Amino acid sequence: VPGGFPDGDAFFTYLRDTFDVLYRDGQEGRPRMMSLGLHGRLAGRPGRTAALERFLDYVGTHSDVWVATRADIARHWRTNFPAHGVLRSKW
Repeated sequence: VPGGFPDGDAFFTYLRDTFDVLYRDGQEGRPRMMSLGLHGRLAGRPGRTAALERFLDYVGTHSDVWVATRADIARHWRTNFPAHGVLRSKW
């Protein structure tokens, strides 16, 4: 089975169950992050695309959740936690 999921439902169930555990932990005062890397060869399959759409709809029904791209996260950190001084590479 390519990527370990026989169909879109299994992929959705994995995403939802992972999110539910992390969301519950966050509600208990321990903020969590779920990182989802999507490679086109695996996630670009129609069944998985549909599962991802269902998952994002599911996440949207929860409060206090930030769905962000890598660029969104980088901007957040640069704005809220700016570097002090100039960092230079040795190379």
